[in-house]
Amino acid sequence: MTPSEPKSLILIVAYNAEAHLESVFRRIPYDRLPPNCEILVSDDASPDSTYEVGRKAALSCPIPTRVLKNPKNLGYGGNQKLGYQIAIQENYQAVVMLHGDGQYAPELLPEMLAPILEDNADVVLGSRMLRKKDALAGGMPLYKWIGNQVLTKLENRIVGANLSEFHTGYRAYRINALQRIPFHHNTNNFHFDTDILIQMLRVGAVFREIPIPTHYGDEVCHVNGWRYFYDCIRSCWHDWLTKKGIFYCRRFDLAPPGDRYESKLGLKHSSHQIAMSLVPEGSRVLDIGGGNGWVADELAETKNCTVTIIDNYFRKEPEIRHQMIHHDLKDPIKFDLPAADVVLLMDVIEHIPRQDHVALLDHLRRDLDDPPAKVIISVPNTAFLPLRLSFGLLGRLNYGRRGILDDTHAFLFTKHSLRELMEECGYDIQSWHHTPAPFALAFGDSWLARTLTSLHAAFARLLPSLFAYQNLIAARPRPTVTTLIRHSFENSKPD
Repeated sequence: MTPSEPKSLILIVAYNAEAHLESVFRRIPYDRLPPNCEILVSDDASPDSTYEVGRKAALSCPIPTRVLKNPKNLGYGGNQKLGYQIAIQENYQAVVMLHGDGQYAPELLPEMLAPILEDNADVVLGSRMLRKKDALAGGMPLYKWIGNQVLTKLENRIVGANLSEFHTGYRAYRINALQRIPFHHNTNNFHFDTDILIQMLRVGAVFREIPIPTHYGDEVCHVNGWRYFYDCIRSCWHDWLTKKGIFYCRRFDLAPPGDRYESKLGLKHSSHQIAMSLVPEGSRVLDIGGGNGWVADELAETKNCTVTIIDNYFRKEPEIRHQMIHHDLKDPIKFDLPAADVVLLMDVIEHIPRQDHVALLDHLRRDLDDPPAKVIISVPNTAFLPLRLSFGLLGRLNYGRRGILDDTHAFLFTKHSLRELMEECGYDIQSWHHTPAPFALAFGDSWLARTLTSLHAAFARLLPSLFAYQNLIAARPRPTVTTLIRHSFENSKPD
């Protein structure tokens, strides 16, 4: 075998499998396995003689075989983590998981590995539900047959998949795909299998399902059905909430950095829409932190504005056609700002430490106070009632990829603290606007989203300190002392 030849690993996870493990080895079709295939048995600290049975079977096995015994029980998910990490470290191309109790057919190992080795799939699932009647004929209890389908349907609906079965333990993975997901953050319990499928979906892995026979014998099931049902649904909801920026779960934080935020243009009462309405036609606009280009594109197209963007990140596609100034806003601005009628700071200053966003506002005032530019600023409202309740009643601050507690925020704002900041930096606030949560980003353009938005907007207007999701202001810088001195001399010239 040369280093360039692909290797495949059969990972046999085993716990108290002394009665079945030898049979599993006998049923493996060694003559049909792909070249360079090896076996790793991971005994999860079984109190019986699983390890000894595995060692004995390995002696007569015609392909390279190792048998490991964990020093302590890692759990079903933990045992998989160990095996997958070994597969990554030892540069295998594919790994297929086989249960040591014989519940899944070793005879189909070649069919499980082939789609990956032929570059047709990243994940291969051996499904008992592609031919549902066969699952009953194979001895699957009726309540499990029904429960499997109900749970799979719910999971598909929540995570946006279309799998025939989420709960098969017969699965193969491309090692490159495993390296793209944080499977080591997953649970050590039985819903590890759900966690890893969600992660694979989120990174765009290619799935393939193949039909497998169902077998229920005298193997012992260690799964608490109701607990498993709850845990699987909980993982799906954690993924959905993380994706929508409502909740944060580290193992499902898989979106690329450029996909962290979504445009709120077109959403009624949104901060982007309000900002658009405050920009006069034909203005020269300085969009600070607008590297995604959403607002700049809309202003140029619908209001004939000329836009300059200052940011350290700019979208790649489609190409930005506005003037761009590359600058990290956490660093002091040491260049002259271009002339502007309007400055946009949309969801920006909360990402910058206090001393830096104060310095930024001071710099804007020095450069753009004569004539005074309109400065439009939006910030999240940390005093938002649900956040207060979460902190006050549950003692929880749940940072996430976006939203009020975005994990990149360096400073938290309320209506009072925003007013105080603008006063300290020498700005006069001309108008306040209070926005509802962007329900349409979570629920789509549905009647539910529209109804919730309208209700929330009404509450935000009545009691903004409690109900505003974001606060948005339009302000103008007061003249600096330097500007006042210059005007004084100009006005004092002799006739």
